Amino acid sequence: MHSNEHREKGYHPSEAAFVKRPVQAEASSSTPGRPSPPDRTFAPEFLAYLTERDEPATAAEADTAGPWHVERDPKGGWAVLRQGESFEKSTRTIPTATFERRESALLASAALPGTGRDQRFRLASELDDRGHPILQDGQVVGHSEFFWEALIDAVNVLDAILASPRAFALLVDAAGGLALEHVEKIVVRRLKEPEE
Repeated sequence: MHSNEHREKGYHPSEAAFVKRPVQAEASSSTPGRPSPPDRTFAPEFLAYLTERDEPATAAEADTAGPWHVERDPKGGWAVLRQGESFEKSTRTIPTATFERRESALLASAALPGTGRDQRFRLASELDDRGHPILQDGQVVGHSEFFWEALIDAVNVLDAILASPRAFALLVDAAGGLALEHVEKIVVRRLKEPEE
């Protein structure tokens, strides 16, 4: 069938294989005769078998990668949960962390993915003529006057957040409207300044 014939018969090129299909209402999971999706994908026996084996090198990163979300904890405060976990789904849900304030829980949600990945920045213990070398992927990229591990930890957290649009969005959400108004003014002013 040629494209003109398709148009005449009501076919549209965006339809797979130019097959005209009747529009159907999306079936809900409560439709009689249609099974509900399972609560688990892998059999408990399979998961138990895997726990007997050594974890791969990527296990720590996979465990903290998320995505994470925040919801009210029935015991009070705000809970940090993995996507798919919810107090509405199970009363046995155990949060990864809880905080009294929502913005603190959002900060933890943004920071968590970076805690499991290899840190790109490290501090060398051996001094050189400029201080303690700061290494990024094994290359000297800066120096610190002191052996300042807290600074390098903070840089690694920020590096991880910048590498993850979702984590950055959680950080922006945690900042709140007033802070973001100020951020906007600062960013616009900086963009208009000549680069140094």
